[in-house]
Amino acid sequence: MRQVNTALARAARVLQPACKILVFTGAGISTESGIPDFRGPNGLWTRMDPDDFTIHRYLTDPAVRKRSWAMYRQGFFGGALVALPNRAHRAVVRLWEHDRMAGCVTQNIDGLHQKAGLPEESVAELHGNVRRALCTVCPASWEVEEILAIVAGGDPDPPCPECGAVVKTSTVLFGELLPEGVFDRAIRMAEQADAVLAIGSTLTVYPAADLVASTVKDGADLVIVNQGETAFDDLAAAHLNQSAGEILPDLVSAIL
Repeated sequence: MRQVNTALARAARVLQPACKILVFTGAGISTESGIPDFRGPNGLWTRMDPDDFTIHRYLTDPAVRKRSWAMYRQGFFGGALVALPNRAHRAVVRLWEHDRMAGCVTQNIDGLHQKAGLPEESVAELHGNVRRALCTVCPASWEVEEILAIVAGGDPDPPCPECGAVVKTSTVLFGELLPEGVFDRAIRMAEQADAVLAIGSTLTVYPAADLVASTVKDGADLVIVNQGETAFDDLAAAHLNQSAGEILPDLVSAIL
């Protein structure tokens, strides 16, 4: 406990002077909401083939698309559509409400930051989200529940009702470009930041991790909250090796 308190005090000292904190979040902030991470001991990649999540395979293999829609229907992705924010998400909202954030850049697709109370404009979802479905050819898009209703009605691989092309959620698959304009918005948030609070991420996925690296290189202090090592531990002024829900409320209280 003494070691934890020492690390918490160090992290609080680093963040206390910061006026605009860039909050950067990965899957680890949502595990306490019942959504599994990807690379942990019980993560999704221990049960699934990452190669099934490439844009090329999705577009060319109907079986992959059918499995994908079935998994969304069955809540295999941790029930992201119905999951509720946890203490860590609510702690981030407290930072926003006290005007201490430059914004929230997230790798997550679950929308829990917004459910917790962050305004849409304050969140840059680098990897898209599960709330929307879109056509891969024409501009048509829908609430994902509309497509899932078609799947439930007996069409396991529904085409676009407008043009007949492949439909997918707005989540970014391997090999797919990031959502148009979102990365630019994340960069603008990073440019305002005088500190970075990275939560629940191993900081190994690019180009997302570049935002953290470049912001720290420009002089921002880095505090990491993550269970286990990250790629940027040597850049961090403090690393809290605990679950986000357990420690983040205390950290936020300490700096407000």
